[in-house]
Amino acid sequence: MTADRLADLRAEMDALNLRLGDLLQQRARLCITIARYKQAHGIALADPAREQAMLQHVLQHAGPGFDRQELQQILQQVFAASRALALRTGGLA
Repeated sequence: MTADRLADLRAEMDALNLRLGDLLQQRARLCITIARYKQAHGIALADPAREQAMLQHVLQHAGPGFDRQELQQILQQVFAASRALALRTGGLA
């Protein structure tokens, strides 16, 4: 591998990191919107069955990269952070 190729790969990683950050922020904003809807309609903010279904759906469609257990752990952390965000912001205007 040449230094130029390494620089190209690092630039690609940097771009993916920005996209990943943007996607996580989009997900956070959607969680807030859903939490506020649930709060306004008397629906429980946490939905373990929905989280499990989302997790299984992603794992079933995951391509090569992280192994299933690693990907599951990452997603569970995202879900936990999202749940905490929903609980913090669900009742805010």
